[in-house]
Amino acid sequence: MNKTLSFFLALLIFASMPMSFAQKKSSKSKASPTYDITFKIKGAQDTIVYMTVNFDGKYLLRDSARASAPGVYHFKGTNKIEKGFYTLIAQKRIPYCNFVIGDNPFFTMNLDTTGRADAMSVKNNPDNEIVVAFQQRTAIAQEDVNRYVEAKKHFETAGQPDSASYYQQKLEDLNTEMLAFIDNLIKDNPNLLFAKMQKAYQAIDVPEFKDAEGSIDNDARATYYFTHYWDNIDLGDGSMVYTPILKGKFQEYFEKILVYQEIDTINKYVDFTLGKCTDSLTYQYAISYLSRYYETAKNIGFDGVFIHIVKNNQLKNKCFWMDEDLIAKYNKRVERLEPLLIGQHAPELMIPDTNDEWRYSFRQRDNNPNETWRYAFRKDHDYIILWFFDPDCQECRRETKKLRAVYDSLETAGTRNFDVFAIANDCTPERWKRYVKEEGHPWLVVGGNKGNIDYLEAYNTYETGNPTMFILNKNHDIILNKRIPINMIPSFLSQYEKIEQNKLKRQGKLQ
Repeated sequence: MNKTLSFFLALLIFASMPMSFAQKKSSKSKASPTYDITFKIKGAQDTIVYMTVNFDGKYLLRDSARASAPGVYHFKGTNKIEKGFYTLIAQKRIPYCNFVIGDNPFFTMNLDTTGRADAMSVKNNPDNEIVVAFQQRTAIAQEDVNRYVEAKKHFETAGQPDSASYYQQKLEDLNTEMLAFIDNLIKDNPNLLFAKMQKAYQAIDVPEFKDAEGSIDNDARATYYFTHYWDNIDLGDGSMVYTPILKGKFQEYFEKILVYQEIDTINKYVDFTLGKCTDSLTYQYAISYLSRYYETAKNIGFDGVFIHIVKNNQLKNKCFWMDEDLIAKYNKRVERLEPLLIGQHAPELMIPDTNDEWRYSFRQRDNNPNETWRYAFRKDHDYIILWFFDPDCQECRRETKKLRAVYDSLETAGTRNFDVFAIANDCTPERWKRYVKEEGHPWLVVGGNKGNIDYLEAYNTYETGNPTMFILNKNHDIILNKRIPINMIPSFLSQYEKIEQNKLKRQGKLQ
C-alpha cells in the first residue's frame, strides 16, 4: 500500500459512463446570474452543446446552449448551480472537455474539437487554470512515455540491454517527476476541487507494523488502512459529491475492503465514515449509498448493517431530506427485519398436524384431541433448518430435492448435525399431505394456515417468497436468515463452528 501512484493513471477521466439527462433549465428572470460561462471551440459545428455534472457514475444535465456564433456557446443562468466537476458534451453525445465550477463560475474557456490540451486555455479562473495546466503537463508526459516505451522495446529486441535500461530509467524518472508535479499541485491549491480530486486518487501509505516476534503484523496494518482510508478524501466538501471520485471510493471501501469483516466491525466503520461526512451533501450521498447497498446485498448478515444504519440515522431525524412517509417505511422495515437478524432468538413456532401418523409429536393441545401440534424447536441435533416452501412451487421442489440429497449423504456418513422442520406455508392440509406422501421425506413436514403465531409474518416469508430457509443453533438463535446454495450448508455450519470457537478463545473460555 505504498505510494505508487503512476501519473498516467491520474489522467483526466473522459468516462464512457451512461448518460442520464435530467434537464434543469433556468427560467427567465431579471435576477443576477449565478453562472456565466462561455466556451469557444475552434472548428465546432454543433448547433447545441450540453453542460453536465458528474454524479454517481453518470452525467447529469445542468444546462444546454445553442451556438451564438460559429463555435461559441454561452451558458448563463440564475438557478443554483452545484460546485463540482463538469463535462461539456457535444451534440453527438461525446465529451469535449472537463472543467470545474467552483467559487467563481464566470469564465471563458478556449479549446478545439480535437481535445488536445495545448489548444486549451482559460484566464482568471484558478479552478480551471490548474485543470488546464494538469492536462497540458500530462499530455506532454504521455508523449514522452510513448517514446520511451517504444525505444525500450526496440533495444530489447535488438539485444542491447544497456540502452533498454537507459529508457527504463527515463520512464522511472518521468514518473517521479510527475508525482512531484501532482504533489505540488495539491500543496499549492489545497482548497481547489481539482487538487482535492488528485489527492483523492493517491494511495494511503501504511506503516510496516511488526508484532512482538518481529514479523509483519497484518492485523495492525489492516486496522490502520481501515481507519486512514479517507485521509486523502475531503468528505467535508459537498462538491466532492459531484465528481467521479465518491462512487468508486465507496465501492472499494465497503464492497471490497470491508466485505469480509464481521458485522460489528462493518458497523463501526460505517459510523466512522458517516462521522467524516460533515457536509450535508456528502452525508446525504453516504446515507443513500450505504442504505441501498446493505439492504440489497446478498451477503450474509448485511441486513444487520442496514438496520444499524437506519436506527442510527433515518430514525433519529438526521435525514432532513426525507419526508414522514419515507421515515415511516424505514421504521416498518426495521420492525419487520430486526427480529430475524443473525444472533436474534428465533420466534417460537408450533403448527398443527391433523394426520397423527407422522412420527414426531412434541406438544399436544387438549382443546382438539384430533390435532397434534408440531414444535419446531427440537433438541435432537445441534442445528435446525426451518424450510418454508410451497408444494406447487417448482423451484421449491428442485431445492428440496437438493436438501434431501445433502441430508441423506450426511446421514449415510453419520455426520448429519441438523434436522429439518419443513413448513408448507399458506397451504391447505390436503395439498401438503399429498405432497408429503408423494415425496416421502425423512423429516417432519407441517402445513396449513394455523399456528401459535402468524409465521408468514413472523418469518417475513411474505417478502422473501418460497423457498425460504433459516438455520438455528441449539439455543434456537438465528445463525442464517437467508437461503444459500444447499450444497454449502455443511461448509457453512463448519465455518460457523470455527468462528464460535475463535470467539471463545478470544474471551478466554476455550483453551
